[in-house]
Amino acid sequence: MKTIRKILTNKLTGIKNKLTLIKAEPYKISMSYALGVFLAATPFIGIKIIIAIALTLIFKLNRTAAVIGVLHINILTAPIFYGFSFIIGKAVIGSDAAFNFSWPITIRTFYEIVFTNPQVFLSLIAGGITLGFPLAIAAYYFSISLIRHKISINPNAL
Repeated sequence: MKTIRKILTNKLTGIKNKLTLIKAEPYKISMSYALGVFLAATPFIGIKIIIAIALTLIFKLNRTAAVIGVLHINILTAPIFYGFSFIIGKAVIGSDAAFNFSWPITIRTFYEIVFTNPQVFLSLIAGGITLGFPLAIAAYYFSISLIRHKISINPNAL
């Protein structure tokens, strides 16, 4: 069984490998990655990648890096992240919203949670934004340092 440290190391190595293979300006890669991480924190499940691609076209950023950032929240990490995001969002907007999951969790379950109680959705948005900004800033500096480090080792990397 892998340790948590080994899992995190493998995950970070994978991100590093994916981002450093992108042929674009380091600033654009890092901004795109940060945009993707910010969008990952939002509750727009199912359309985050579409939103990321649209925004990268508008702002002339890198689609691949943005999608890499969006995919950090996935089927395994979403329940934990969105639960935490909901708690933070409730505190930010001062809501007393609550919901109960029915098993198995499906898209229909999520739809019912979000659209039958607007306070739940507002809490998820507030929590996503509250968590998304610092995560995006950290993602930017993390990715720019990886890319610059690769360039200093291999100036022909770009």
